[in-house]
Amino acid sequence: MDDGRGRTVARGVLGWLVLGVGVGVAIGVAEAAGRWLSLGATGEMVLQAVLASALVVPAVVLLRTRADRRSLAGLGLDRPVAQPVALGLGVALGVGALVWVPAWLLGWVEVGTPDPRALLWFFVVNTVVLLLFEALPEELALRGYTWTTIRDGWRTAAATVITTALFPFTSLVISSAHWATATLLGSAPDAPTVFPAGSDPVAYVVQLVVFGLVLVAARRVPLRGALLVAVAFHVGQLTVNRFVLGGTGWLPTGVDVTLAHPDVILLVLVHLAVSGLVFVLVRLRWAPQR
Repeated sequence: MDDGRGRTVARGVLGWLVLGVGVGVAIGVAEAAGRWLSLGATGEMVLQAVLASALVVPAVVLLRTRADRRSLAGLGLDRPVAQPVALGLGVALGVGALVWVPAWLLGWVEVGTPDPRALLWFFVVNTVVLLLFEALPEELALRGYTWTTIRDGWRTAAATVITTALFPFTSLVISSAHWATATLLGSAPDAPTVFPAGSDPVAYVVQLVVFGLVLVAARRVPLRGALLVAVAFHVGQLTVNRFVLGGTGWLPTGVDVTLAHPDVILLVLVHLAVSGLVFVLVRLRWAPQR
């Protein structure tokens, strides 16, 4: 690896580190504020999301515009936003319906009577938290800064492999920054870990690798503001997942959803795989025209 390419990779990895540190610090500060202000689980998660974007987004913007002296449009951020957002959400929700509605009709998924107010609250709060805590900072840092920086110095394949390989290990940086922040703020957090507590390492890596490849496919759609395709897909796909899995530990959906067999959860990967295929077909269809 020559010095120029080595520096390119190092700069790309810096975007990944900025993401992990920013999110980890946000978690530690939000936990402390939650204790001091008695915010409750939902309030703490919203604060955590706001802090994550407030820390990561400006840092990535400064890296791109001040350190690299390059435009944000090169990261896939551009106007207008309606078309890329509609495409990302459309694929996430459309393919989600294509995968999960037949499973419901076949009896693989049982859906109880919804509580409309709880369901509406879930969609509103979940969307805010997903956008600010995960989709926006992750896509701007990884499929935006990291992927684009490495692609510009190497090739698309190398950028995709390196960015996707880093993605499953973001939790190690996050947990390390969380541990350091929480310790400084007087807490006794768990030690840093490569994988989130309670997750199966193999399943976790497989799911994030597939998810990461699909998000790169979304980023590569030949459309102005293509990074927003990935952001919107990220929000939509995880919203479908959380609805099917009954919400999160801090935010119920207001609907009882039961899977007939644990293996039905593999449809999450089907949802991702079909979505990735759709993005590839869209890219191939639009590429000659743009």
